[in-house]
Amino acid sequence: MKEKNNDQTKEKKKSIDIKALMNTDLGTLKAKLSKGLKKANKISAPEKKRKVVAFDIGSSMIKIVEGMYYKEELTIDKYITMKTPKGAVVDGEIKRSEELFNKLGQVLKENGIKAKYGICTTNSTLIINREILVPKVEEEEMDTVVRYEIQQYLPINLEDYILQVQVLSEEEINESKKLNVRVIAYPDKIARGYYDLLIKLDLKPYALDVNYNAINKFINCVDKNNEYEYNPEDSVAFIDMGASFIDVNIYKNGNLDFTRMIKAGGNDIDELLIEQNLIKAEEVEGFKIRNIDLEEPFEPINIHVREITDDWTEKIEKIIQFYKNKNMGEEVSSIVIFGGSSKLKGMDNYMTEKLGIKTIRRKGLSKIAFKSSDDGKRIDDFINVIGSVIRL
Repeated sequence: MKEKNNDQTKEKKKSIDIKALMNTDLGTLKAKLSKGLKKANKISAPEKKRKVVAFDIGSSMIKIVEGMYYKEELTIDKYITMKTPKGAVVDGEIKRSEELFNKLGQVLKENGIKAKYGICTTNSTLIINREILVPKVEEEEMDTVVRYEIQQYLPINLEDYILQVQVLSEEEINESKKLNVRVIAYPDKIARGYYDLLIKLDLKPYALDVNYNAINKFINCVDKNNEYEYNPEDSVAFIDMGASFIDVNIYKNGNLDFTRMIKAGGNDIDELLIEQNLIKAEEVEGFKIRNIDLEEPFEPINIHVREITDDWTEKIEKIIQFYKNKNMGEEVSSIVIFGGSSKLKGMDNYMTEKLGIKTIRRKGLSKIAFKSSDDGKRIDDFINVIGSVIRL
C-alpha cells in the first residue's frame, strides 16, 4: 500500500506541469497545476476582472502589491514592503517555507489584503535563459525539438526543469528554414516552492513571473511615455541593484534582448560597514543613504565603498561588452538603474562616468499612475512586482 501511495505522489508531482501554465508573455503560470486540465495556451477564455496580490520575493526584502489589470488598465490599491526572514530565500529558492509563510500571512492580515489570486515574481542564477536555433516545425512538435536541441547546449537534466519557448524570428540558413527561439528553463523545485507557498496562504496560484519579464511588461505598458530621454528602439539596459544580486537586463524594440545576473549587491556594502563597526545591522540601510556619497571620493568611507562599486561596474562593463560583441557592435545607448543600491548618493553620475553610458536612476514613480491616491511615498522599488500584475 505504501508503494502505491509513493507512486501516486510521483504521478501527482509529474502532473504539476508548470510549463503548461505559461502563456506567451513568458511569465504566466496558471490554470494547470492539477491533472487532466487542457493546455492554457490553447484556451481562449474571455477576460475576467481578477484582483490579485503579487509578491516580489528577494533574499533581503519582499515587495507586495494588491491590484488588477483589466482591459489594458492597471490599478494598484496597496503597496507593502517587508523584510525577508533571514535565510528564508536564497538565490530565488525558498529555503525556510514555514517562517516565510508565517511572516507573509501576518503581513497580509495586518494590511487587509482581500485578493484571492496570487502572483510571485523572482529571479535566480538557476533560471536558464538562452536563444537557440531550431528547425522550423509545427507547434505541436516544438517542445520535442527544443528539448533535443537544448540538451546539445546545456548539460542539464530536463526532468528537473520547466521549459518555456518564445519564437523570436524565422531565418533561412543553407536553404533550410530555422526558428530563432528563446528558451527559459525554470527549475521545477523553485516553481513548486512558490506554488506551495501561495496554496498555504489560501491563494489561488495565478502566475509565476521572472523579474526580467515583469520589467519588460512594465516598460511596454507603464513606461511608454518615459521621462528618461531614451529611445525604446535602442538597446537600453535596466539594472536592478538588489541586496544579493545585480540583474542586468537589456531591452530593444520593447523586447528582452539579453539578461545576466551578477552575484554582488548591497549586502557587500552592509558587511563592510558592519565589519568596520560604523553601524549596527538594523540601522545600515538608512546610514548608507545618509552618509555615502560616490561623488565625494576622498572621504574615508566613500573610498572603501567605491572599491566595491568599482568591482560592480567592471562586471557590468564586461556584460555590456559581451552583448556588443554578440550583436555585431550594437551599443547600449542608456542605462536605467533601480533597486536599493541605486539610491546611494551619486550612483547615477558615478556609473555614467565609469561606463561612459548615460545612466539614470528610476525615481519619481507616483501612485497616481496606477489610480491610487498619492500619499507622497515613492514606489520606485515596486517595478518588478507592478510589472508582474500585468498579464498580456
